[in-house]
Amino acid sequence: MQTSKIISSISWALVASCVASASAHAATKFPEKNIELIVGYKPGGGYGDLAQAIAPFIEKHLPNKVNVVVRNMDGASNVIAANYIQKAKPDGYTIGLYNVAGLALGQVGRKTQYDLAQVTWLGRLGVDNVLAMVSAKGPYNNILDFKKQTKPQYIVSIRGITDNNTVAAALAFDKLGVKWKPLNHEGASSAILSVIRGDADIIMASYESFQQYLDSGDMKAILFYDDVRSPKLPNTPIPAEVGLKELGQALNSQRMIGAPPGLPADVRAVLETAIKKAVDDPGFIELMRKSKKSIDYLDGKESAAVVNQTMSSHKNFSGIINGLVNEGK
Repeated sequence: MQTSKIISSISWALVASCVASASAHAATKFPEKNIELIVGYKPGGGYGDLAQAIAPFIEKHLPNKVNVVVRNMDGASNVIAANYIQKAKPDGYTIGLYNVAGLALGQVGRKTQYDLAQVTWLGRLGVDNVLAMVSAKGPYNNILDFKKQTKPQYIVSIRGITDNNTVAAALAFDKLGVKWKPLNHEGASSAILSVIRGDADIIMASYESFQQYLDSGDMKAILFYDDVRSPKLPNTPIPAEVGLKELGQALNSQRMIGAPPGLPADVRAVLETAIKKAVDDPGFIELMRKSKKSIDYLDGKESAAVVNQTMSSHKNFSGIINGLVNEGK
């Protein structure tokens, strides 16, 4: 009887050992082939450049030697890429770099195939703040100057009626009681030049993508979207200082890496660890410093919380967002 119990105990120990060994093997087996990093924009833009920058460092810190291949999937302001990732097999071989703010606006404004609440978030790489800019030679020095309404309608230079920056302008001017109309452009360079020339009065834009125009002296910043003033723009007010507190961080671009819903926990752990090590890599840090891009890392759990907060705040703006979406149809 005692011998039988000993044999039984040994048998269960062997089974447990085999299960643990198999689980460990499954975790270290990934990845076995190249990983695609999907970007919903053309090469050369802020997101495309960031994807190209981070990809080799993620490769470097994966447990197995595979490539992380950047694939640009331009169209519908990141929506085509988001839809593609949402429907991809959750095996870790398809991940994407998301513009969370823009996609959140789309999800609030209309029915979408993608669902940011269901994405497996792996980490945030950085945040790009929205900035209100005017011509350095123009008459405006503060966003509150527009409340004087010296024109029947102010002209806002935009790049798409449902673009995140267009929504930033719409919300700010709605709350300030300012009348405005959009002047649409195909590209960022033509949009900024229309303000420099005086064809438009103001533009809302990504700080990191447009800071060159501030550095050159062609443009001046009159509003920086955040909850605290930027050390780089210490004289530029934030929304809370001009009666727009609820717009503080709600519209800033959260640059996050995500994967399809249902990604297995062991695969997720491998990817999340590689991304964290990539962000901390001295080579990547130096690359970001040279390109004047900031790093503001959050892990997967923290990133998911930010996404939920963003979606919640955007629902408060649903009336204006829906109006812009309907206008853009």
